[in-house]
Amino acid sequence: MLKRYGAGTIAAVLMTVLLWSTTAAGLVSALKHFSPGHLLFLRWTLTALGFVAYGLVTRMRLPQRRDVPVFLLAGLLGFGVYQLLLVFGQQAVSASIGGFLVNLNPVFTTLIAVSLGRDSSNRYTWLGLVGCMAGLVLMGAAKGSFSGSGEGMALIAVAALSFSLYTIVTKPLFSRYSPMEVTTYAVVAGSVPFLVFAPGAIQSAATATPAQLATVVFLAVLPGGVAFALWSRSVAALPPGVASRFLYLVPVAGLLFAWIWVGETPQLLTLLGGLVTIGGVALSRLRPVSSRVIVSAPAPMSAHVALDPAATIEAA
Repeated sequence: MLKRYGAGTIAAVLMTVLLWSTTAAGLVSALKHFSPGHLLFLRWTLTALGFVAYGLVTRMRLPQRRDVPVFLLAGLLGFGVYQLLLVFGQQAVSASIGGFLVNLNPVFTTLIAVSLGRDSSNRYTWLGLVGCMAGLVLMGAAKGSFSGSGEGMALIAVAALSFSLYTIVTKPLFSRYSPMEVTTYAVVAGSVPFLVFAPGAIQSAATATPAQLATVVFLAVLPGGVAFALWSRSVAALPPGVASRFLYLVPVAGLLFAWIWVGETPQLLTLLGGLVTIGGVALSRLRPVSSRVIVSAPAPMSAHVALDPAATIEAA
């Protein structure tokens, strides 16, 4: 894996996993004071302003006219729709079940990418996905989380689909733009719809405690700005399905943050589910044994069969 994609790419996707694993707990904490709309406006306005400042300092080039609709669609899918559904859905469910549902997106991404011919698959890919799903179900069941609001669960599931489409839509852009350019224009485009929640947001921030404001800033800078930039770096170098399957690790790492931040104590079944999920990720990266037998041309007065020395067993 390191040899094929590079240590920098693997480090970027793992750091993305770590940062996004804090999101569910951070949202649960922030929503104790802020309304979903106010939180969306404050968080993503801060994130967008950060990217705009970066673009101005680095004199980032503007997108080509033909790519503007693609950036608008990417912003709508990856930020406007995704974040809106995620925050409103998270109101009705626990951090654990929120982490489970939003990480259905690797399934959606793999299905879409394979059907469009943008990714390859084999039996281990699908067995690994099944293993990941089984692990996540165990994690959710251990918390009794599936008794949450059906409406909230549906919103987060659709949010996962929206983010999968964002990953697919942005992939072609990396042939013409850097990861930071793609992220900047997608974030700015996606944060514009949240302006409808601006009224009252400043007043809500004025009545928040320093810890509550720090949570908003944290969500804006790390799971927002830094993580999405790293995700663009990952998607630029990895097939969409491969990149998305790492996201199964988000709710596993999120167990620790849910425990520390909002007091959701993990149970033995939860930890078992986490191990099954990690095993599923590893299984999905295996490749079937490939071997070839080459029959040489008959030599004078004799015939022989030679094994191709290049035949190897590849496991990624």
